[in-house]
Amino acid sequence: MERHRALRMTEQLRAELADAGTAAALPERAMFAVPAARYRDAAWCERERAALFGGPRIVTASASLAVNESLPVDRPGRGAGAAIITRGLDGVVRAFANACRHRGTRLIDAPCSAKALVCPYHAWTYDLTGALIHVPHAEAFPGLEPSHRGLVPLPVAERHGLVWLGAGVDGYLGEIGEDLAAIGLDRHVLWKRARTERRCNWKLVVEAFLDGYHIRTLHRDTIYRFFLDAASVADPAGPHIRAISGRRTLHEAPADLSGADPRQYATPSLLLFPSTIVIEHPDYVSIMTMTPLAADRTEWDHMMLIPAARAGEAEHWDRSWTLIEDGVFQREDLWVCEQAQRGIDGGATDELVFGALEYAVRFFHDAIGRALDAAPA
Repeated sequence: MERHRALRMTEQLRAELADAGTAAALPERAMFAVPAARYRDAAWCERERAALFGGPRIVTASASLAVNESLPVDRPGRGAGAAIITRGLDGVVRAFANACRHRGTRLIDAPCSAKALVCPYHAWTYDLTGALIHVPHAEAFPGLEPSHRGLVPLPVAERHGLVWLGAGVDGYLGEIGEDLAAIGLDRHVLWKRARTERRCNWKLVVEAFLDGYHIRTLHRDTIYRFFLDAASVADPAGPHIRAISGRRTLHEAPADLSGADPRQYATPSLLLFPSTIVIEHPDYVSIMTMTPLAADRTEWDHMMLIPAARAGEAEHWDRSWTLIEDGVFQREDLWVCEQAQRGIDGGATDELVFGALEYAVRFFHDAIGRALDAAPA
């Protein structure tokens, strides 16, 4: 997050902690409810998928895609292995459909480093610009024009140290692109990545990351020792959301924070609407994307990005990964979302209720409502 915004929000949080009653009484923090059916209804889920999930998505860190490397990207809802991201000798990132132009065979299943992509079926070969450069027994294809049989291009871009699949990244991000740029992800590399499927609605997971109300209870054995309970502030930025969660060190912060590193006293995070969360931990960054597979099934994708200059500190980063991915995210956040889904699916409640400490969730649902209203019927 941009430093001046992080400092302003940290000052706001400190003021609110000193006068919690006034903040809780603000109109935008009034209690509200969301129908439980929106977390279990298949038709509603399909409506959300159509209206919310057609925009750009983060593929990887730019620094983690080296020259001559290719990366397969699965896009749920469009068929497995739909895209290949490449970086050619010219340093340019390109994207193509992951399908040979001969018989449609998937070209790669895993990241690879090579100057060309060779189809495993008949060995049609493409360079990393997508051009068809070799057809075995070419005489069997009279009239074939290689220039007309290159890989099908897809829109891709590099922005703010990240590779994005999809068109219109700058317009999609708007002003929150400044906050993403300020993190300096162009100086980070991918340490580890986890992809799992969990039995819960995607919105439950996003809501968990917009809510500091549960820190003391759900995370009591992991990260509560670092954080204040129920201490967070949030601002909408178009459909996106900026947030700050207070750390225990905030009580020891100097009166004048102008010369401070905000991450000493609070943890900034961004919701890139609809379902990507970026968390600036004290010395690394987590990027999580939730993709709805069904009303009650979500794909979880977590990338841990670390400063390239500290990539040699393997033991430190492995400890951080074990704490945040295995402990906090998988055994706590995602586990509790599954428990909520079980209650919803069992008909235990007809609505989910949110209070003043969960007001950022209102911004999220307001953005969903606007997007659904604007979508074609």
